[in-house]
Amino acid sequence: MKKKPGQKNLQGSGRPLSAPLRAGLKSKTRLILLGGKGGVGKTTAAVAMALLLKGSGKKVLVVSSDPAPSLSDIFETPIGGTIKEVHGLYALEIDAKSAVEKYKKLYGGVIVDTLATIVPIDDSILDEIPNEVVPGFDELFALEEVLVYLGGDYDFIVWDTAPTGHTLRLLSLPDIMHKYATGLLTVHGRIEGVLTAIKSLFDRDTTKDSIVETLTGLKETALLTKKILTDPARTEFIPVIIPEALALHQTERFKKVLDELGIPMHRMIVNGIVPENTCPFCRSRRKMQVHYLEAIHKRFGSDLQVIEMPLFSFEMKGQDAIRQYAGSLGIHAGEVG
Repeated sequence: MKKKPGQKNLQGSGRPLSAPLRAGLKSKTRLILLGGKGGVGKTTAAVAMALLLKGSGKKVLVVSSDPAPSLSDIFETPIGGTIKEVHGLYALEIDAKSAVEKYKKLYGGVIVDTLATIVPIDDSILDEIPNEVVPGFDELFALEEVLVYLGGDYDFIVWDTAPTGHTLRLLSLPDIMHKYATGLLTVHGRIEGVLTAIKSLFDRDTTKDSIVETLTGLKETALLTKKILTDPARTEFIPVIIPEALALHQTERFKKVLDELGIPMHRMIVNGIVPENTCPFCRSRRKMQVHYLEAIHKRFGSDLQVIEMPLFSFEMKGQDAIRQYAGSLGIHAGEVG
């Protein structure tokens, strides 16, 4: 059967996520996501949470999908894009840009293949798509990279997510993916008869089982992902904020979206609280923070455990610093997940 130069057969590549997700669904690995706006101490909280869990004898993978990951800085050793054992933990920094080409060929290839059933087209058109991370690509890749480890032998995966906007898109992806796949499958089903007639004109394979396979796999992936993210026995999202007006408003938005998506949320971490002191400037800052802390407790205290964390006098780097932070969290490992 003839093919235009460069056209690829997607057979066998249509289920990039659903198989490992089915395995992950059967595992007992728990997923803890920490999120918030940049600079509020998400990574510090994630590593501290991982250390608490490790201290109770758990095997823990801590992952960062922040575009500016700081796991390497906190651990004071390079982490990078392959899992590295450090201080008894396993750590990984995800580089979303490295996956753009992969997703262009996988999902972009499906689009090209679909068009090629109607008019002659070469999939070299994918080369015209920029190699920058377009909206959705980084979240999709992060989702794959983390969830494929659910079927491993980790007790917990602690995920330091990207800043607020990225994370909201990520958590909304299962619904978006499901609608996208369902819509394309519907379109494909409606034009399937026409494609058979077109075959004789262009001498092409228009049955496109690979297209159906890929879209069906994407739809299944969406359903499995949502099932994992909304399972209170498996998943918990912990917002990390600082006691300021913007953080309060963002958290209100965050909680509303998480509630709508059905993603469990039991506690929140408020970082950077200035201790009581005699410094006029610091006392002024603390007064402002106390005002917002009261608002946070009033708004969220009945639904969530509000964990207040002090502003430490040292930089959050190295195992000793993180252990001091972890000790102030006041969370027992058995309470998590």
